[in-house]
Amino acid sequence: MTIIRKDRFLLWIGCMTLLLALIVLWQITSADEKPQAKKGVMDLAGLEWTSQSVIPLDGEWEFYPEQLLTPQQIHHTRVQPIMMQVPGNWDDSSNNQGYPMNGKSYGTYRLLVRNVPQGEWMAIAKRYVRFSDAMYVDGNLINSSGIPGESAASYVPRNEPYMVYFHPERSEIEIVLQVANFDFRSGGIYNSIDLGKGRYMEARAMIQSGLELLIIGIVGIFSLLFFYLYVRLHRDRIQLLYALFFIGYALIVVTNGERLLLRLVPDLSFELVYKLKYISVYGLSVIASLITLRLAPDPVKGWKKWTMAPSALLVLYLALIVMTPFQIYSCIQEGMYAVNLCAYALSFVVIFRHYRRTNDDKRSRSEAQLLIVCIWLMLVNYILGVTVTLYPVSQVLLNCTTLVILGTFAMLLIYQYVKAYASMQRLTHQLQVADKAKDEFLLLTSHELNSPLHSIIHLSRSLLTTSMKRTNEREIRSKLQLIRNTAYRMSNLVNDLIDVSRFRDGAMKISLGTVDLVSCLSLVTEVLGFLASGKEIVIVRKMEPNARYVTADENRLLQVLYNLVYHMMGQYHNGELIFTSGRIQKVIRITLHMKAESVSGYWPAAESSGIASSQIERTSAGLSAALEIVSAMQGTLTINEEEAWIALELPPAGDTDLSFLEAAAAEEMTVGEEKRVEGMSSAHVLIATSDLVDLEQLNTLLSAEGFQLSFADNHSKARSILAGGRLPDLVILDAMLPEITGYEMCRQIRMDSSQAELPVLFINMRSTPADIEACIQAGGNDFITRPLDAGEILVRIHMLLGMKQLVKQAANNEMAFLRSQIKPHFLYNALGTIMSLCFTDGPKAGELLGSFSRYLRILFHLDNTEELIPLRQEMELIQAYVEIEQERFGSRLQVELDVDSSLYSCKVMPLLIEPLVENAIRHGVSKKIDGGKVTLSIRRQQERVQVVVEDDGIGMSKEQATLVLNRKQPDQGIGLQNVQRRLKHLNGQGPVIQSELGQGTKIRIEFPYQ
Repeated sequence: MTIIRKDRFLLWIGCMTLLLALIVLWQITSADEKPQAKKGVMDLAGLEWTSQSVIPLDGEWEFYPEQLLTPQQIHHTRVQPIMMQVPGNWDDSSNNQGYPMNGKSYGTYRLLVRNVPQGEWMAIAKRYVRFSDAMYVDGNLINSSGIPGESAASYVPRNEPYMVYFHPERSEIEIVLQVANFDFRSGGIYNSIDLGKGRYMEARAMIQSGLELLIIGIVGIFSLLFFYLYVRLHRDRIQLLYALFFIGYALIVVTNGERLLLRLVPDLSFELVYKLKYISVYGLSVIASLITLRLAPDPVKGWKKWTMAPSALLVLYLALIVMTPFQIYSCIQEGMYAVNLCAYALSFVVIFRHYRRTNDDKRSRSEAQLLIVCIWLMLVNYILGVTVTLYPVSQVLLNCTTLVILGTFAMLLIYQYVKAYASMQRLTHQLQVADKAKDEFLLLTSHELNSPLHSIIHLSRSLLTTSMKRTNEREIRSKLQLIRNTAYRMSNLVNDLIDVSRFRDGAMKISLGTVDLVSCLSLVTEVLGFLASGKEIVIVRKMEPNARYVTADENRLLQVLYNLVYHMMGQYHNGELIFTSGRIQKVIRITLHMKAESVSGYWPAAESSGIASSQIERTSAGLSAALEIVSAMQGTLTINEEEAWIALELPPAGDTDLSFLEAAAAEEMTVGEEKRVEGMSSAHVLIATSDLVDLEQLNTLLSAEGFQLSFADNHSKARSILAGGRLPDLVILDAMLPEITGYEMCRQIRMDSSQAELPVLFINMRSTPADIEACIQAGGNDFITRPLDAGEILVRIHMLLGMKQLVKQAANNEMAFLRSQIKPHFLYNALGTIMSLCFTDGPKAGELLGSFSRYLRILFHLDNTEELIPLRQEMELIQAYVEIEQERFGSRLQVELDVDSSLYSCKVMPLLIEPLVENAIRHGVSKKIDGGKVTLSIRRQQERVQVVVEDDGIGMSKEQATLVLNRKQPDQGIGLQNVQRRLKHLNGQGPVIQSELGQGTKIRIEFPYQ
C-alpha cells in the first residue's frame, strides 16, 4: 500500500478499479427497483413508458417441465405448472422450487405481461437460452434458435440471440418459450429477456452490432499489420504474438455479444462456432501471458514456472476443446474460467514486478505503465464479461472497456514504434561516430605500419647496393638484425589490432604461469634497441631480486612491455628509460620512467590513477590492447602524464627457489638443443603446399635446422612421394591444397598410416573452432596458422617428431618383451628332449648337447632390442633346433628346407619363423604314430617375402584353427600368439592357417622385403 500511495500511476489504477467496482455494484443493486414477475404474471401498471424504456422480464415464470407445449396446448392442458425463476438454470433447486429437474432436458416457459402500451411497435430481445428455443407471442411463433426436441436426436442446438417485433392488440400479451438442452450440464433461460419499444430496441441492437463490427475491423487491421511485419521484415516472435492476440480478440467479439458470426455465416455448425469461441477466450490469455513475459521478463528463478502454470493448464484445455465435442469439454468450463482469470492476474503481477524494477529507466517505466493498463483492462473486461451474463449490468460498460483496451494497445504499439525509431536514430549516430573513428584509426594504423615498412625497404636497398667485394659480415648481420627487429615490431602491431578485436568479441584467452621479467625485458630491449639508439635513449634496469617473477601470460606480457616501451620511446628522445620492479604488499609493481630533455610526440591525456579504455583507443591500438591484456591477467595499468611514467602491477609468482628456476631453465635449453640436433638432423619432412611464400619460408627455416625436405605443390605429387620408398617422418600439409583439399588428402594418408606413424601438421588461414575441428576430424595431429611464425613452427615440429620417437621406442620395447618370453619357451623344449635321450642313448645325448650348445650361442647372441636381423641368422637357429628334434624322433621326422638362397640377406624379425617350425613338429608330426614331414618354404613375391610351414601331421578342425590364435590358457604356450602380435606390428596382418583333421596343417605368413 505504501508503494501505491507514493506512485501516482498506481494510485490512478487503484482509483479506477474502485470506481468500476462501484458502478457495477450500483447497476446490480438498482435492478431491484424494476417490476418483477410473480406466479407467471408481470403487471406493468403505473410504469411510465418512455421511448428508451427497457423492462427485463425477470421473476417467476410458469414452467412445464419435460413438455414442449404451444400456447393452444397450454390453454387446454390440465397439468399444473411450477414457478421457475428467470433468469436461472432449471436444475437449480433455488429456481425450480425443489422440482427434481435434470439439466439436460426440455420444458416450456410461459409469462403474461399486463398493461403493455397499445398501438405501438414493441420488441422482445432474447439473448442466451441453453441451447435451443422457439418463442410464441400471443399464440404466434415469432422466432426460434435451433430446434427444441424431446431427445438429443430430435433437437438442434444453436443459442443465437434474436429480437422479435409485434404490435399488441390488447394490453396483455402472452409469451411462451419452448426450451431444450441436451449438451450442457444445466439448461434454461440464462440471461434476462428484455421488453421495450421497437425503434429503441432496434437502434440499441444496431449500435451494439456496429460497435462489434468496428472493433472487429480495428483488430483485424492490427492483426494483418503484424502478420506483414512478421513475414516480410525481421520475423520477430513478438510481432507474431501481437497478430495472434488481435485475431483471438476478433474471434471473441464475433462469437460473443450479438454473436455476429452466426448471423454472417448461418450455415456454420454449432460445434465449430463454440470451438472457435472457447479457443479464442482461453487462448487469448495464453498469448497475453507470453507477450507479458516477453516484454517484462522476470529474473527470479522458478517464478516463470509458476507464472506459466495456468497457461499450461489452458493449453491442455484447448487441446481438449479441439479433440472432443462440446458435451465433454463443457463439463469443466466453470473451473477453466477461474484458471483463465488466474492467468490474467499472474500476468498483471509479472508486469507489476517489472514496473517496480524500472524506477531509474524512464522509457522502460513508461512502457511498463502502458502494459499494466493493457493487462488491467483485459482483466477488468474479462470480469465484466462474466458479470454481464450473470447480473443486469449494462452492455455499454463492457463495450467501453473494450474500446479503451484497443486504444491502450494502440498507444503501446505507437510507443514501441517511437522507442524503436529513437533507438535506430541513436544507433545511426553511433555508427556515424564509429565510422569517423574508424577513419582516424585507419589513418593512425597506416602511419604506424608505414614507418617500419619504409625502414625495411631502406635497409634492403642498402644491402642490395653494397658491393660484394667490400662485404663486411658484421655490417650485413647488423642490417639483417635491424630488418628482423623492424618486421617483428610491425608484426606485433598487427597482433595488437587483432587482439583489440578479440577482446571486443570476448574471444581472447589468457594462460597464466610463472614469468621471468629479466628474460622478457632482455627480449624487448633487443628488438627495440635500434630505435633506442636512434633516439639517443638509454634503457636502464633496476630490479629487486624478490620482484623478478610474476604470474602472467608470458607471450601477452611481452606484448604489453613492447607496446609500453615503444610508446615511451615515441614520445621522448635523448634521455633515460628506467625500468624498475619492486614488491608492494601483495603485488609486483613494474615502472617505466622516462627522464628526457625534450618531448617528440603527443602524450595522451590520462588520469594519474589510471587510463580509460576510450582514451587509450584514441591514442593507439597498442595501448588499448595493453590495457585489456593487463586487466585479463588480474593486473592494473596506470599512466601519469605530469611525471611521465607508466606503472604496471601484476600478482607475484608463488614461493619458488629462484636458483632452481634458473638452473631448470638452463638445463631445459641445453637438453632441448641436444635433442634437436640429435633427433632432427636426419628427419625427413614433406611440405605439401602451393603457396610460394610458405614454401620459401619453410624451405629456408627447415633447411637451416638440418631437415631433409621434399616438396609437392599438388595432391598427385604428394601421393607419389608417399608411395615411393621410405615414408617421411612428418608431413606439413596446406589445408587448401589444389586438386583436392588437404583434409581429404589427410584422410587418405590415415588409411595407410596412423597419427603416431606419420604425423600431419596442417597450415590454416584461421584458428576458429570450426577450423580446428576440421583438422582433427581429418586426422591431423596439429596445425599452424598464417602468417607463419618461425618459433611456433619449430616448436610444433619438435613436439610431433618427439611424440613419434616415443611411440617408436614403446613399440620396440614391446617387441623386445615378446622375444624375451620366447627364449625360455625354446630352452624348456630343448632340455626336455635331451633329458629323454639321457635315459635311452648316452652318445646321442652327447651329440645333442653339442647341437644344443650351438643353439644357445645363436639364441643368446640375439639382441632383444634389435628390430630386424638377416634371414641367414634365423635359418641357423632353425637348423640347430631341427637337428635336436631329428635326433629325438629319428626316422619319424623328416624336415625339408626350401629356401631361396638369394633371400639370406633380407631382413626379418628375430624368432619369427622358428616358432612356426617348432609348432609344426611338436603339435603336428610328433603326435602322429608314424610321424610325418615338415616343409619350410621361403620365397619372394614381388615386394614381399612369403613363408609357408606345412606338415602332414594330425591336423585340426576349422573351429580349432580359429581358436588357436586366441588361446589364453597358459598351458598352450605363447609362441604362435607372439608371432601373430609381432606381425600385426609389422604389417597389420597375422598368420593364415589352413588345416584339416588327419590331413595336416599349413601356416602362411608374409612380411615386406627389406
